[in-house]
Amino acid sequence: MRNRVLTFLSVVLLVSCINDKDYDFSEVTLSPEIAFPLAFGDLALANMITRKDSAYIRSYPDGLLYFSYSQTLGATSIHDLFPIPDNTSTTSFNLPAGTLPASSTDTSFGTINGQIDLNLNPQKLTEILLKAGTLNHTLGLSINTSPPNLPLQAVVTMTDVVHKSTLQPLTFSTLNGSGSKQLKDYVIKMINNQFNITVDLIIKPHPTTFIAPGTNANVRLNFAGMDFGYIKGFLGDQTTPIPAQSMEVSVFNSTLKGVSVSLVQPVVKLRVVNDNGVSCELNFTSLQARKTGGTLPFQISPSNPVTLGAPSTMGTSATTDILVNNQDAILNFAPQQLEYGGSVRINKGLISANNFVMDTSKLRISLSAEIPIHGRVSGISMSDTLKIDLTGLNGSNVISSSLRISGRNEMPLDAYVQIYLTDENYQVKDSIFAPNQRYIVTASSVSPSGELLAPGVSEFKVGLDPAKLSKLFDSKYLIIKANMNTARDKNGVLLNVKFKAAYRLKLNVGLLARFNITLK
Repeated sequence: MRNRVLTFLSVVLLVSCINDKDYDFSEVTLSPEIAFPLAFGDLALANMITRKDSAYIRSYPDGLLYFSYSQTLGATSIHDLFPIPDNTSTTSFNLPAGTLPASSTDTSFGTINGQIDLNLNPQKLTEILLKAGTLNHTLGLSINTSPPNLPLQAVVTMTDVVHKSTLQPLTFSTLNGSGSKQLKDYVIKMINNQFNITVDLIIKPHPTTFIAPGTNANVRLNFAGMDFGYIKGFLGDQTTPIPAQSMEVSVFNSTLKGVSVSLVQPVVKLRVVNDNGVSCELNFTSLQARKTGGTLPFQISPSNPVTLGAPSTMGTSATTDILVNNQDAILNFAPQQLEYGGSVRINKGLISANNFVMDTSKLRISLSAEIPIHGRVSGISMSDTLKIDLTGLNGSNVISSSLRISGRNEMPLDAYVQIYLTDENYQVKDSIFAPNQRYIVTASSVSPSGELLAPGVSEFKVGLDPAKLSKLFDSKYLIIKANMNTARDKNGVLLNVKFKAAYRLKLNVGLLARFNITLK
């Protein structure tokens, strides 16, 4: 801009070099009109997207923009349906009354074979891998002997309880007194929650000992703090709740807040991933879109309640996709949240089955929404801030002035533009147009499918009174704000249009000023 001023002054100097012998005048007054570029604006669709929503904007391969929301709303575990209670059992050996002769060697007294029942209901387990648990054991006499404390040893063998790595059965011995055994990484094989146990009683070397009538050697076993890595068997007909949860759809509460929208082909997907090897029925007690002042229920297929797939082997998953039949209505409802709640019922109506559940097994309900910016909208607002520099110009010499604004609009939106003058702190000092004025940059023309055919081109000129010109010279920034509606057909009906990342609204703002300059 400064170069243009210098060029103008150079012309003035050339005029001043004319030989005054040929022309006798004392001064010359010139009133040239000069155009000065003020600012260039380049508004893209990104200018309408709030910072909060920018994390969700995506682009399809053809450039069409869309908002993408995805969230695993719930990771429900049915682990808590199957607690393994503490269990205590006692094996008793009846010692014969009378005098027991002294012995210097071990003497096998007897063997008792029995079963331990975990007393579970309604499940009927066939196998457990323990990831935690303690077996506390105690060997003692119901009536003391004379001399006291006849030395005894119990050897406990559980062939149905084997280590997962070595496959060795759980075997241990205990002397008079107590001890404990950690059960982590042991696998228990069962039939209807029961497994076998063998207890051998050995009388250790002892002096002559008197045994009173009714004396028993008791082996007490206590299984405590058991938790499983996996369980197998029939897990019963049971129900567990799914807490109500929601996914925020922020765009309707920020970027598109207050905007009238009619979307084309929005997408809502509902998916359930089941890690549990058990038949499940998902019953939604709440599945809806919500916004201030209203709700809209989902219409789904298969209908509620939904039978879920189940994996056939541990460590795998089964996926059930649930169609949202009214997805267009759901997202055109402009919801602020999508929410659900309900319950899961396993083994509905069954009395036997081969189930499995791992401690890591989950029932994961995920919800996703794609909101393409394709359709009819009105009330969209976007803005851009431009720096201006009028250094080198003297506003006091301006006789008259106007702003010349030209626009090239690739967006399928009629843009109603207002320009604000601000100081260095972005405080608005004035606007270029009066409140009842609107500068319209016409929308691009589009095909029936909403594709860009040709940009809209507009040019406008607005006069500046002295007061507004003065404010312009005192300003540091221009804020260009555009309120936009989708293009209309020849009948005035809003068209379904596509919003692509490459589309731009380009504005050139220039100052056209007539100066009063006197040369002496």
